[in-house]
Amino acid sequence: MLAVSGRAALPWALLVAGCALAGRSEAPISPTRANDFRSAEVRQTVVLVRVVIGATAGLSERERKEAPARYESALLEGLDARAILVRDVRSVEASAGVPDARAAAARARDVGVDHALVVSVRVESSVVRVCEETRRPLQGRAAVWRQEGRVVRAADGGERARVEIATPDVEADCEGARPSARPRGVQATTSDAVERLLGKLFAR
Repeated sequence: MLAVSGRAALPWALLVAGCALAGRSEAPISPTRANDFRSAEVRQTVVLVRVVIGATAGLSERERKEAPARYESALLEGLDARAILVRDVRSVEASAGVPDARAAAARARDVGVDHALVVSVRVESSVVRVCEETRRPLQGRAAVWRQEGRVVRAADGGERARVEIATPDVEADCEGARPSARPRGVQATTSDAVERLLGKLFAR
């Protein structure tokens, strides 16, 4: 057994060659987008974001409380880096449903921009595999940020682009004879998750 050090440490097991795995972490779903959508057309937007921390996420009480604001901050930084001006941000309570396209489009029209970005995030524990390209792959449980991002047109509520992606809280060292894995922490995972989401959503 290889031990994962750090917060919420859990054992990671070497996989036995040829064994079947139930519940392995999902591969990212390919982005879907309208044929005529170009990321450059989104220069100003409103943002609706909902973050749900599942009971199995393994975060401390403080991390659970700070996670929504931390995610929102990383999202705004990522949009700013892409020269997308955010005119309004709405945080949706975890107990509420995911904002629908019509509500997002209406908010964008109220603010006077052409698009809305709707982001839904759920953090929960799942089985993750790492170092699969090596002779000694590992598997274990880790917190996973599951994100869905949608670009909605204000004029008619039409969905212009959608991305679903899962990012695990795992830092793996696959070099050498003994691969290892450990949690990398909420801040690092949040930043990576947001960058991966925006990178696919606004790919040029």
